[in-house]
Amino acid sequence: MPFSFANPLAILALSSLIPLIILYLIKPKPKDVEIPSLIFILDAERREDRHQTILKKVVRDPLMLMQLLFLILLTLAMMSPSYVTTADVRADHTVIILDASASMQAEEPSRFDLARAAAEKFVSGKTSIILAKNVPILALDSGSKSDAISVLQRIQPGATTANIGDAIILAKSMIEDGSGSEREDAIVIISDFSNADFGSISSAKMLANAAGIDVTYKQVGSDVGNIGITYGKPERKGETYNYLCTIKNYFNDARTVPIEVFRNGKKTISSSVTVQPRASELFALKDLAPGATVIALRESEGKRGGESGSDLFDVDDRAYIAIPDAKKRRIMFITETESKNPPAKIAIGSLQDTECSVVKPPVLPSFDDYDIVVVGTVAKDSLLPGTFGDLASFVVAGGSLVVLASGDLGEIATENVLPVSVSGKAGSAALTIRSSSEFTKDIAFEDVSVGKHLKSAPVNGSVVTVVADDGSPMLAYQKHGSGTVVYFGFGEGDPEWNDFHTRVDYPIFWRQIVDWMSGVRGIEEYNVRTGRVYPLAEEQEVLTPAGTVTTDNLLFDSAGGYRIGDLDIAANLYDPLESDLTVPVVSEEARILKPDTARAEVEKGLWGYLTVLVMFLAGFELYYLRARGEL
Repeated sequence: MPFSFANPLAILALSSLIPLIILYLIKPKPKDVEIPSLIFILDAERREDRHQTILKKVVRDPLMLMQLLFLILLTLAMMSPSYVTTADVRADHTVIILDASASMQAEEPSRFDLARAAAEKFVSGKTSIILAKNVPILALDSGSKSDAISVLQRIQPGATTANIGDAIILAKSMIEDGSGSEREDAIVIISDFSNADFGSISSAKMLANAAGIDVTYKQVGSDVGNIGITYGKPERKGETYNYLCTIKNYFNDARTVPIEVFRNGKKTISSSVTVQPRASELFALKDLAPGATVIALRESEGKRGGESGSDLFDVDDRAYIAIPDAKKRRIMFITETESKNPPAKIAIGSLQDTECSVVKPPVLPSFDDYDIVVVGTVAKDSLLPGTFGDLASFVVAGGSLVVLASGDLGEIATENVLPVSVSGKAGSAALTIRSSSEFTKDIAFEDVSVGKHLKSAPVNGSVVTVVADDGSPMLAYQKHGSGTVVYFGFGEGDPEWNDFHTRVDYPIFWRQIVDWMSGVRGIEEYNVRTGRVYPLAEEQEVLTPAGTVTTDNLLFDSAGGYRIGDLDIAANLYDPLESDLTVPVVSEEARILKPDTARAEVEKGLWGYLTVLVMFLAGFELYYLRARGEL
């Protein structure tokens, strides 16, 4: 059993024994004085002294022996001795991957509670913990055993899917970054493996095994039934919104599901639906009011002779719906076109929550009364001097301006407010989408036939989204102060210029650009699925179902309502696979897996034991001094 010392130079502390011994050697001895009345007693003691040991003659004070032993033990403790022995050991670095998907919230106690308890048994000297959600999250990086236990007590599952394959790849990279030679590292995956992508898991496991890293599975949970909302979508119908959802029954018998609907916190509807085994039923709502609507499924009732059991999964028992406030957008359309209803005006006028007023120059009403101003076909002499100067002030103050191409636009003093500089006219051209945007999605600009267009070039700071083959921007925008200016090179709808106004996606374009400029999002932006990552412009406080967080990159990790500034967003699971709580059979070993150990040589330190002895000896010395009456 060879010994080694982590701090061998501490042996120099033994030099402290020298002054202690000298101190006891020069200590004054008591002077003998003969007293006749005590001679008889002293003679008896002398006869006993003949039998004294040599040690008693040398060490006259037991306190000296205690202090010598104290200094020797203290020196040994400072040298940190250790010895090598053979013992059962675990991996040098264990990475625990915990499935934190929605299905892990099922059962009572939950599957995640079972996984957390199992994970504590796999904690080694150095432990990392990864939460397998749709995006793997590192909860602990190379922590101690106490750090790992503390993290395991705090973490919670989310309402997303689990990407275990990516979590294995992350674990592999962490082990490789911190590994040395002759190490034993391991990855332990604890999951119910419900809705698992075994293809990606197997591929990632092979990569880890090829790097010499052991990967093992621990399966938790058992098959349970469930009834949940697996799909939902709000849609706009006229001035209101409708909602349609799917309720699926995963039990083996028919279930009658009570349903309650709450609008802005007040219960408005009580209903029920009977769902056949392993089947789905639709549930619809009409005329949803602005604000928050919640559909709640209550405890279902099984039919006689069917499968018994309760729904032990709450995540999909509620659907959260966010309906934005409808705000009227006032639009001024400036044009000299003789037609009372040019195609652009018709498209704008057909938009919901939009009021479009057509005005003819030169006398124009105040721009401040409008949200968006659209400048259509205008002649070079039709606008009063300073009109574009007023429009520039309107935009800087937060207004939105759309300028359509027209024959005289290049000869009008636009006060440098346009995102392009017009240099003349050109003929036919083919179009290309240079960059995507909210208002160009689902629009086939490449199929638009262009007969003629304005030759132009972008100015500094402008963003070109659609461009002609001669480099002329056909659709571009630029920020001015708090507002935005858009150049629309297709004009009002003259067939000699192009045929865009005849296409079915023409009104869709105007809806998208008006919504974009007025800050109105599509209903799908207010209602998202969990697992989505929402980038924010800056770090800010966000109210989530789990509490307030400060972030600049929000993950919709829980089902429920979120508030970002004055924006309300509803997040739902809506995943029929995650709602299916059937547990696939991975292997019998995965059900009973226990921490793996091996016989290996390990170094054990004696510092702790020596420290305890030093403290005990110091306490005994104080007790001895007090017994002698010296304290």
